[in-house]
Parts: sequence; C-alpha cells; structure tokens
Amino acid sequence: MNFSLDSLVTPDEILADVLTETEDFDYRDFTRGWYMSQMQQCLEELSFDTFMVEIDNDFPFPSETSAISLPANAFNVRGIWVYNGSLGVPTNSQIVSWKRGAYSRGSGKSFFAEHKAGQTENPWILPISDTVQSELIWASINNGVVQFSSQAATYSYVHLRYNGTFTPIGETPFVPPFFRQVVKLWVTLEYYRRMRKRNPRVYRTIFKDVYDELYGGFSSKWDTAITRSKSIDTKSANDLKEYLSKMNY
Repeated sequence: MNFSLDSLVTPDEILADVLTETEDFDYRDFTRGWYMSQMQQCLEELSFDTFMVEIDNDFPFPSETSAISLPANAFNVRGIWVYNGSLGVPTNSQIVSWKRGAYSRGSGKSFFAEHKAGQTENPWILPISDTVQSELIWASINNGVVQFSSQAATYSYVHLRYNGTFTPIGETPFVPPFFRQVVKLWVTLEYYRRMRKRNPRVYRTIFKDVYDELYGGFSSKWDTAITRSKSIDTKSANDLKEYLSKMNY
C-alpha cells in the first residue's frame, strides 16, 4: 500500500464527518476538545494493536542519576544503546543489555537485583564474578524510568528505539488515510455511548449499529484498518517514521 504524507487526514476532516453523523454542529453535547481527545485515544489504541510506529530518540547520558524517563508516547522499548560522538552521530556505540529486576535510586553503582555477582538463591544458576559484572553495560526499566549500570556512564549519549503512539499524548496532528474510517467510527461510537446514558430509548439501537460496524465480524472496520496498516510498503513506512521523528516528542 502506498500513501503520500500530503494525504494525511486532518482532525477537521474527521470532525466534519463525525459532526454530520451526530448533528452536534454547535457543540451542544460535547466540546471540540472532547472530540479531539477521542481521536487521540483511538490513535493510541491503534498504535498498541499495530506496533507500526517505531521511533528513534537520542539523549545526553544522565551522568548525575544514571537514569532517564521514557518519552511520554513510548510503550514498548525495542533497543537501547550508549555512544560517544555528538548527539545522534555516534563515533562508537555499545548495545545496552536488559537486566531484569535491577533497581537503584543512586547512580547505578549499587543496586537491588534478583541475581548479582557471586550471589544467587537458586543453586542451578551459575553466578558471575564481580570482575565480569563490573564490565557489563546494562539497564533496567521500572515505572517508566530507565536505570543504567555505572559502566554505562563512560559514554556521553543514549539512543532509544521504541514503539510509540502515532501522536504525542494530548495532540492529534494527523490521521493516516488507512485509519480514517475507523477513527471516524470510534469517535462516533463514543458519542453514542455517552448519549445512550442520557436517553437509552433513543440511542441504544444506534450505539449497537455503530459498534457492530466498528468491531463486529471478520470484516469489521477495526480489523480491516489493522490489516491495511500491516500491508504498508517499506518506503511509505520510512516516510511516516521520518515524519514522526520531526515532531517535538
């Protein structure tokens, strides 16, 4: 599937379709901000289901704390590197291994972990020596914070690769064309979901019809959107990734 970045659908285009369906032209029922929020939530859910948005980001190494917070739009870390050179331009780099269960409030020199050098509660697990551990570069992720080992501090920068949402949290800059119909239905469904509580007799049937169109059966708009996103060709995917990388994450 091909698409041009010029064909990205604006929030106003989605909103025009939704307001025509709901007849809430003057925002009597819900504010414009509410509609925008529903678009954002739909894009977030699509991001989680498709994993198609992969973002690369660079940061100065946090030498004082050896810890950085994950970007607000990140939900699946795919890789971590440390490197020297300049920001985004490495002269040398090192893959950072993930150490499960490690935690530290300090600089990473002392930490809690299920397994440390020379220590293990499980006799079947072979412990490593203090010398080997001191040379390892690792990181752990707890509560959205990436904590690095002390050895990582010998590098100047951190490179993160992660899956992210299509837009920064709280913003809705565009909708990919293959998601247009599903975003429109999502927002419309959320409108009827809330109106159903106000007047069940009028809105219950309408809500059910929109729900079935969005989620029902094998030809649902949700499943179709996910299938289409997976068929996007490499050039289009790279263009979309470049577009996302220029945003202020």
